[in-house]
Amino acid sequence: MPLTRAFVAFGSNVGERLETMRTALEMLTKDGQTHCVKTSPVYQNRAVGMGDAAPFLNAVVEFETALGADALLEICLNVEASLGRERGSAWKPRTIDLDVLLFGMEQRKEAYLTLPHPRIVERDFVAQPLLDIAPDVEIEGRSIKAIVAALPEFELELYAPQLVTQSAEP
Repeated sequence: MPLTRAFVAFGSNVGERLETMRTALEMLTKDGQTHCVKTSPVYQNRAVGMGDAAPFLNAVVEFETALGADALLEICLNVEASLGRERGSAWKPRTIDLDVLLFGMEQRKEAYLTLPHPRIVERDFVAQPLLDIAPDVEIEGRSIKAIVAALPEFELELYAPQLVTQSAEP
């Protein structure tokens, strides 16, 4: 089966944030159908839309996967649930947040999955890590570099050079 290039955003602002993100990455790749290609640096940033909640750690991971977009989303949701993510209607602090950003060249708009993710162009904590690992990416005809340059706010602080240690990444 052909492999698809996919990008997933990782975020956490509850508990052992970096370790939870690393555990989520391990869980996403344990079935052998999804392979980690590259991880971005980890950034710390404000908790958007959550008042005075603790800051988030955020990163983006590039995968190659034999799964379809729906199956990848399902695995992400299962990983979130097993790591204590409680979904609700309001934005609130979370142990882990996994968002499928891009899945090959696929474009769709459904209640449960929109590709490309509609808020990439609004969020420094997604756009910058995506630029770090995939400067060739274009979203709706715009380069990720142009998207980052046009962001009105940029409040990221480098937290770790990579989501995984050098020895753990291929």
